[in-house]
Amino acid sequence: MRFPTPTLALLSIPLLTVSLHARIGESQDEFERRLLQPNMGKFVLRERGADPFQEAEQLRRQPFFPVRAYFPESLRERKYWKSAVPNMLSNDNGWYVHVFYLDGLSVMEAYQRVGEPLNDFEVRNILAVNQGESEWREVTIEAVDTAIGGNFQLVDDTRRALRKDNWLVVFSGDFDRRLKARIVAAEAANAANQVERRQRQQETAPGSTAGF
Repeated sequence: MRFPTPTLALLSIPLLTVSLHARIGESQDEFERRLLQPNMGKFVLRERGADPFQEAEQLRRQPFFPVRAYFPESLRERKYWKSAVPNMLSNDNGWYVHVFYLDGLSVMEAYQRVGEPLNDFEVRNILAVNQGESEWREVTIEAVDTAIGGNFQLVDDTRRALRKDNWLVVFSGDFDRRLKARIVAAEAANAANQVERRQRQQETAPGSTAGF
């Protein structure tokens, strides 16, 4: 895995404890069988009587919130907690993991660091388990036709990743491209509707304003 910039070059130390099996693309059963181990992870369920305004604010803080409205209706989100403390299920130091399943397979995984700031070594390890047979490179959003955004992209473009604040979002390149196509189509339809609306306004304006 190559990181060409000086900031991440220091992360080129060998990985000894991380499997390189790709996580994106696996089933919900596979993901949960690995994560929901004793003293490692658990489901995060919606609290009864949760404050809707607080929940809305939490949604707005998600790096992918601007494109949530364009998610396919069949996309299913599950939220988990993973402890960052080995062999102990800490509720204070760990990760909220939002996994989005499409047709039963993971297409996007959003890792939110809690208790400690997200660091470069954690980013590198998470990217490593999602690299498959390819390798990551740093990119600019302008260089990638993306809906979600991104700082990293596999050379084969099967996966992309966005690091923002205490979040790292890893997602399928195909899912991102399909999402981008949905946005482009929605924007085109909205533009066409605006033109049609102005035409109707122009046609009805003489009758509407007659007698003034």
